[in-house]
Amino acid sequence: MSKRSYEEYIDLNRNPLTNCGITVGLVNEGCYDVWKISLIGPKDTAYKGGLFFLNISFPPDYPNKAPEVYFLTPIYHMNVNPCVPKKEGDESLGHVCISTLNWWNPQYTIKEVLLNIYSLFYMHNVESPYGIERAKEYNEDQSTLYFEKARLFTNKYALPPKENNKDDNNTKYDREKDWDFNI
Repeated sequence: MSKRSYEEYIDLNRNPLTNCGITVGLVNEGCYDVWKISLIGPKDTAYKGGLFFLNISFPPDYPNKAPEVYFLTPIYHMNVNPCVPKKEGDESLGHVCISTLNWWNPQYTIKEVLLNIYSLFYMHNVESPYGIERAKEYNEDQSTLYFEKARLFTNKYALPPKENNKDDNNTKYDREKDWDFNI
C-alpha cells in the first residue's frame, strides 16, 4: 500500500470536493490501493443527473507512477476508451485519457485528477480522442449527434430506473457488450 494513497484518501474524506457531486470510497475495506469513485453528471451537460462509477488503482510506487483511472459505468465520451477488453480483467475498457495522467508528475494529487475527470463532462478533447469516429462526429455535425448519443448512454446506463420499469432488464448492463458504441 502506498502511504500517499492512504493520506489522500483520508484528506478527501475530511475535505471533500465541493460542488462536484464526487464521493470517494474503497473497493475493499482497509485497502487503499483501489478506490471506487462516484460522480454525478452536471445539470448543464449531456450527462445530466447520471451517476457514474469509476475505479482508481494505485501502483505500488505511487506517486512516482500515475494511478490507473477507468469508468465502470458506460459513458459516451471521446476521451474514455470504448474498446472491449481483450481478456477478463483487462481494464483498458473505460480508461480515462486526461493530461494529468498522461503526463504524470508526482506532485499531482488525486484531487487534481478527480477535478480533471469531472471537467470531462464539460470538455471534449478532439485532439486526443479514443476514437476518431467520435471526434469526427463531434466536429462534422456541430456535435449534435455526439451529444444525443451521450444523453442516450446517460439515460440508459447512469440514471436510476424509472419507478414503473424497476424490473426492466434494460437498466442492467453487460460491461463488454454495452461498451459497444455503434449505436
